[in-house]
Amino acid sequence: MNTKLTLLGLVSLALLSGSAFSESADYEKFYLQRGPMPFEVLDLNGDGVITAQEHATVRSERQAARIKAGYLMRNARRAPAIEQADLDGSGAISRNELSAWQSRRFQQRW
Repeated sequence: MNTKLTLLGLVSLALLSGSAFSESADYEKFYLQRGPMPFEVLDLNGDGVITAQEHATVRSERQAARIKAGYLMRNARRAPAIEQADLDGSGAISRNELSAWQSRRFQQRW
């Protein structure tokens, strides 16, 4: 029940956010594909870092797009948190941090 309410809240937030990224077909293709998204998709304002707010916005928009496309969201709760990729603890993720974290995560899977 809590999972359904949380998911409903995320979908509502994404729909209300009205971000230009969610309207762009270029970015929606990244929302629908499996796996990590490019840094440029996550860095909404183009300032070279991904903030917690940007991460939350993109995550909720991606989940909304995937639900709309009919994907099952079985692992939504296990999606990585920003703190996992924020290797220096600054509260934001740089391109280098994201790349290092993704490489480390990929190696852990194999």
